[in-house]
Amino acid sequence: MGCRTTVNKTSVVPKPNVLAANTVETNFNGNTPISDLRAASDHGNPVAEAILGHFMVRGIRVPQDVEQGLRLLQSSADQGFSHAMAELGSLYLYGKWVPQDYSKALYWLNQAADKNDSDAELNLGVCYQNGQGVETNFVTAAGWYRRAAEQTNYFAMKNLGVLYMHGTGVPTNFETAIFWLTPAAEKGKNARAMYDLGILGENGLLGTNSPVKAFNWYQQSADLGDPLGCWRLAVCYHYGKGVPQDQTRYFFWAGEAAAQGVAEAQFFLGEAYRTGNGMPTNMDLATTWYRRAATNGYPDAYYNLALGYLADKTNQEAQVEAMRWMLQAAQHDHREAQFQYALACLRGTSVPKDVEQWREWLRRAAEAGWPKAEFMLSQAYLGGWAPFMKDEIEGEKWLERAAEHGNFEAQCKLAIRLMQGVGVPRDATQAVKWWRWAAERGYPQAQNDLGYALQTGDAGTVDLVEACKWLQLAAKAGEEKAKINLAGLSAKLTDDQRREASQRANDFQPQPMPQLNPVQRNGDAGTPIVDTPSDQ
Repeated sequence: MGCRTTVNKTSVVPKPNVLAANTVETNFNGNTPISDLRAASDHGNPVAEAILGHFMVRGIRVPQDVEQGLRLLQSSADQGFSHAMAELGSLYLYGKWVPQDYSKALYWLNQAADKNDSDAELNLGVCYQNGQGVETNFVTAAGWYRRAAEQTNYFAMKNLGVLYMHGTGVPTNFETAIFWLTPAAEKGKNARAMYDLGILGENGLLGTNSPVKAFNWYQQSADLGDPLGCWRLAVCYHYGKGVPQDQTRYFFWAGEAAAQGVAEAQFFLGEAYRTGNGMPTNMDLATTWYRRAATNGYPDAYYNLALGYLADKTNQEAQVEAMRWMLQAAQHDHREAQFQYALACLRGTSVPKDVEQWREWLRRAAEAGWPKAEFMLSQAYLGGWAPFMKDEIEGEKWLERAAEHGNFEAQCKLAIRLMQGVGVPRDATQAVKWWRWAAERGYPQAQNDLGYALQTGDAGTVDLVEACKWLQLAAKAGEEKAKINLAGLSAKLTDDQRREASQRANDFQPQPMPQLNPVQRNGDAGTPIVDTPSDQ
């Protein structure tokens, strides 16, 4: 679906519904005079105790007195009032106003859940999803969310809907996700449920006019202050998704999201100030936003900070600082940063020379599928570069992986090995396939090699005009071998053949390269973020 797990760690603690009775006849509620609540509490009324205890713990309507508030909640819970049990469980689970204590949390939540308290069921789902006091178990989490959702607990509906979006603990089912998210958004006014419906809409899963519906859900989420809703609304304005493009509105909502800590929004504001795209160029502000995004763990921000320091080539301190940021980007799984830091360790560039660190970071980047690292690793094995031992099988494996991931050098080297039968069975057809792929995307060496193979018949056929076209393109790009090969071939062609080859070369348009993101995501930087159930 093109969704990835959010980096937003903000949690909103669901508020137990302690302001209405469920087992005791009473007229007490959150608006009851405090004097009446105190009088009833003095006589041991569990509902009054729960309400007054709730107020005292939080300092609502009365001076805050956590200790006394807990005593009242404990008394109410001991009398079997489920809302007080759920309240105590929530307090100990989230560690707000009281020390976090999973053992006490689980005790009271289970007691309340036995009485079908939906808030307790919701929080037990959170416990099993996050592994708080119990082993992580998404199936059990989904079961508790469902029990609460069936009692019209809107938080639980939202959480269960997200599990169906992910296929976590339940089978992926977008219709069921929509079924639970919609009432959470419409009736529960849950801003994150609105945001999640927006994600489904962006992925075309809300039926007719999905992009417009997505925009409307994002707008409602943003209006309620949800930072992820703000960011996706900004993206809609930027790209014209479900709404006409409006860069002014884009920067407004991006700023709202960035101010609330959305790392992706912070990074793109940094990009805007660095490039002057929609903002006056301001490197100080760009660096500020990059730093904020980096603080929130956004790998591209670390990498861009490194590039900024690397640009100051005359300042050795800046170069050292660049490598510090590069290392942090590498540690946050930025694949190009891993490759660059590996090179720095190999060469001793602004970091101590360390071939073991070179090997470690090179392998990490290669295993993460970064083509440049895969190619260098292949050459290390094929060439026996210390500390690697020469290994033809391992070298061939990495060479093929680099070629498959679009590395031109790997494609050309693999093509030569296939053509000559070096380390692999000879296969001219596969060799030509790799040369052609790189040549059609404008790589001069591949254009020369393909042209030469078409001239000599190594490609399985002779096509002098097509060969001349590829050699002309390579020679124009500065490939010296192509200039020599072209001179030899041109003498063998008729004037009409040369004109045809030149026309083909003039008409040539390189095919686009697939875009590889240096950070592995389920899509590009504009892909919506799927929140986790405990976020809100």
